[in-house]
Amino acid sequence: MARKPRIEIPGGLYHIISRGNNRRKIFRSHDDYLKFTSMVAQQKAKLPFYLYAYCLMPNHSHLLIERQDDKISRIMQGLLTGYSQYFNRKYRKIGHLFQGRYKAILCQTGRYLGELVRYIHLNPVRARMVRRPEDYEYSGHRAYLGQDRTGLVDTEPVLRHFGGTKARAVAVYRQFVEGAIGDPSQTEYYRASEGRLLGSDEFLQEIKHRIGDHRAGPKTIERTSVEDLLSVAARSSGLTPQELCSRSKNRRTVKVREAVIVLGRERGISNRELAVALGVDGSSVTKRVEAARVRGTESDELKRLRKAVRKKG
Repeated sequence: MARKPRIEIPGGLYHIISRGNNRRKIFRSHDDYLKFTSMVAQQKAKLPFYLYAYCLMPNHSHLLIERQDDKISRIMQGLLTGYSQYFNRKYRKIGHLFQGRYKAILCQTGRYLGELVRYIHLNPVRARMVRRPEDYEYSGHRAYLGQDRTGLVDTEPVLRHFGGTKARAVAVYRQFVEGAIGDPSQTEYYRASEGRLLGSDEFLQEIKHRIGDHRAGPKTIERTSVEDLLSVAARSSGLTPQELCSRSKNRRTVKVREAVIVLGRERGISNRELAVALGVDGSSVTKRVEAARVRGTESDELKRLRKAVRKKG
């Protein structure tokens, strides 16, 4: 059977699962777990991405990654190949450590980000390895509680959903996770056939529309230049390019600018390009993306701009 191509989208949220071949252990010692996390950190420094959750179980691993400019396939190839070489050298093994290709599920961020963080970090509790998720050393949960300061996990974007202050957000996050202990496993988060999408019907239709029929071959979202995007945004909104690239606090101008940023990231435009074109700093670009995520629904301006870009294409 032919393999379905992965769906690669800049800014996409991916739940990635890697299993040991024939369900064999991929981590045999404390040092193995540390080696894997150090390799994740190395890949993160070399091919930047956001890591919102992880859990390393004896025979499989979970990563929750938000893609930036570099493809998930490139990130995972370097990580899994490097770790396999380490493992086989250490234990004098030959052959495949991992069972085929890793599984990657493209997920709707606004709807599932918090749910997936909780789901992944509760794996050791569901497996009855520990009673509380913070008792498990090889997951990202303790980073959210301030007990792991390595900086491997990007906790801030998630914690913003739980409270206005750090202390409040951590407390609510802890309650959110602990409240699901004992609940049945959410199998929809784990079904990992290649090309799986997790989200609302609207999300699924939007993704399918944007990539076309991905069964015909590997595809990525077509890259749009920042100049073309600004031109389309100006025409569809009735604003001038000068207004779009100004520091105006006019409510509608801010919304159109946010739409440009969100769609620009989806279309492969980097944070730096957007920041330079719009005359803002990089942190402002990130904040607008986060604001859109927190709302969970697309603004009218983003829908209008998306439609205009499709029509132009």
